[in-house]
Amino acid sequence: MEIRDYADNPEVRETLDLIRQVSGVSDPQEVQRIFSMRLASTHVVAGYLAVSVRGLKPGEYKITRMMLDQDGLRRNRVDPWRDWNNLPTHRGGLIGEIIRTESPKVITGFANDSDPVLGDRLKPFKFMAAYPLFDEGRALNWSMFLRAEGPGPSDEQVDEMLMRGNMIGRITKNLVVAQEVEALNRRLAGQLDEIARLQRSLLPDRVPRLRGLEIATSYLTSNEAGGDYYDFLALPDDRSAVVIADVAGHGAGAATVMAMVRTLLHGRETVDMGPADMLAYLNARLSERSMEGRFVTAFIAEFDKRRRTVRYANAGHNRPMRHAGTGVVDTIDGAAGLPLGVIEEERYEEATIEVAPGHTMVLYTDGITEAKGPAPEREMFGEVRLVDTLRACTGAPACVIESVHEGLYAHTRELSRSDDQTIVAVRVAE
Repeated sequence: MEIRDYADNPEVRETLDLIRQVSGVSDPQEVQRIFSMRLASTHVVAGYLAVSVRGLKPGEYKITRMMLDQDGLRRNRVDPWRDWNNLPTHRGGLIGEIIRTESPKVITGFANDSDPVLGDRLKPFKFMAAYPLFDEGRALNWSMFLRAEGPGPSDEQVDEMLMRGNMIGRITKNLVVAQEVEALNRRLAGQLDEIARLQRSLLPDRVPRLRGLEIATSYLTSNEAGGDYYDFLALPDDRSAVVIADVAGHGAGAATVMAMVRTLLHGRETVDMGPADMLAYLNARLSERSMEGRFVTAFIAEFDKRRRTVRYANAGHNRPMRHAGTGVVDTIDGAAGLPLGVIEEERYEEATIEVAPGHTMVLYTDGITEAKGPAPEREMFGEVRLVDTLRACTGAPACVIESVHEGLYAHTRELSRSDDQTIVAVRVAE
């Protein structure tokens, strides 16, 4: 076996050094500065022009860099990405002739006549080698190297510089795209933060004081703006409604649908409605609108404090639980229908249960039961663990919230969440 090592080959070593140096750079402007300093250090390249036709009409071009002495090559202070709109657009002249076809060119014997674009700037030079830099299958940029003396480049050197120039061009383009993506991500993160703040502003800013009821709530957001929603409605005849809902998905779309649900619930039409009629009304209004495949689960419970009853209806939401205050916890079944926004003509059933002083209803979203434990099992928290956490507390609303949070952390071992987690605990006062 024979291994041929090119570590001592000066041309290969120079290329390796260049690649190694630019691989650690994240700024496209710095890549160009390193490249131009390499050119200046050769004492062969005496000037450099960069030309771009990106986004311009056929025959038009912009000179993005013009460095016609060693000091200009070393400093390379031009930033074409920042200054693009201020750079003039040209036609014709020597550059116009060069970019007419997408192939390398070597120019010797510059004409004594002044160039219509470059003027007399090229007179100190003897040779120019122009190389197309390809992007998206087209020569959108050009690198043009100027020499003041010596022979022009050989065919091998033209081939080498064509490859090297396109390599640097690709690295630069990738960094430009990476910077654009990073800037876009920052803007999106800012917008999502704003959406999350607006979303929270739609929730009750404080726990209401409803006669005959004790209430505690918890709303923990995920990394994205989500669609969890809860609310309280004061109804005639000493009745109160508690609403909890969850819009499928995350982000701006889910937050927008959640705002729609809140607006509809607080309209005049719902004042005299029972839970089933409220859900039917919400379903009809949401179905009229294009929600791009989103749907909403919801549970509405109407507390009649005089009769000590809870009338409720469920649109595909997690089954609430009832804590009897003696360690007995059961699920509230029945009156189940499809989520809102699935079928326009869906009708919802109602059911009624009696509640005694000390009974607590626990409403929650699926971010609770679907919270996953550590890898590799990633087992969900589930209803069984939720029941266990409720049995471990007195049933007082504040105790419910604390116990569920403790159980969730013991299961997930994480403070972050992949989905919003909402809990509403409502206790019938003694």
